[in-house]
Amino acid sequence: MVSEYLYIPLITWLIAQMIKFGIAVLQGKYRPSLLFSSGGMPSVHSATVASLATVALIEGGPTSPLFGITGVFAAIVMYDSLGVRRAAGEQAKVLNLLIEDLSTNGAVKTPKKYGHLKEILGHRPLEVAIGLMLGVAVSALLLGNTLLVRASWLMTTPSALARWIQLGLAVFLILSGVIVYLWARARSSRKLARYRPFLKQILISNLVVAALFFGLVFLQTQGVRTYNAWLFVALGLLVFFFWHAALWYMLLVDGKLRSSIADVSVQARKQKWMKPKRKKARAARRAAKRK
Repeated sequence: MVSEYLYIPLITWLIAQMIKFGIAVLQGKYRPSLLFSSGGMPSVHSATVASLATVALIEGGPTSPLFGITGVFAAIVMYDSLGVRRAAGEQAKVLNLLIEDLSTNGAVKTPKKYGHLKEILGHRPLEVAIGLMLGVAVSALLLGNTLLVRASWLMTTPSALARWIQLGLAVFLILSGVIVYLWARARSSRKLARYRPFLKQILISNLVVAALFFGLVFLQTQGVRTYNAWLFVALGLLVFFFWHAALWYMLLVDGKLRSSIADVSVQARKQKWMKPKRKKARAARRAAKRK
């Protein structure tokens, strides 16, 4: 029988690579080589070593020497992704631009001789964080039975205090999302206007997760055994963290949830022009011209 210390990290690696390839395809960067390349979203290295450390934690517990070894190993790999490998990728990007500029100016006559350096080597902090969460989640799902045996509290019923905490968290998510979004809409700052699409998605995610917590509390008060456990509260929190991490990635890396300054300027001019006072002034000018 194949050890779980081997097949679970391999499955995690495969899932992370497929997710990274899918994101690249959606961005219009279809290249089969992306299935085996490093860099990108999520961090495959981080997901794999996090999966290995999680397997050691579930199988041996936090006092296991193997968990200590795999945990330190995972921390070193993730630190290397953020530091040395990312710096090497940034340097490669600068060198490629430098050779391109020099060849355009005629200073370099044979730019093909230098080749094109690989630019995507390391990872941004968000990519490493998503890889870490993915590795932990995959290992926890594949070793679900063992996890429930070792962490039996996950199948216990939350107390009345825990239900109030869930309700408080749901109310906080709703109020924070609504207040921040309305505040951003009320402000006329261009910088804030750029982030309105992102804040709108944050509001939607907060409302959905809050509804999830309200539903869980209702099921807990009704005594529905299937959902009356800490496990589903943990799954709700996991959905929240993954959703928000994806939104932050779309904001900071893709830029899809961030409007351009040009778009914001056009919208601001339109709103200013279409104000009621402007309408009345334009109508008065048209009436004066007719006379």
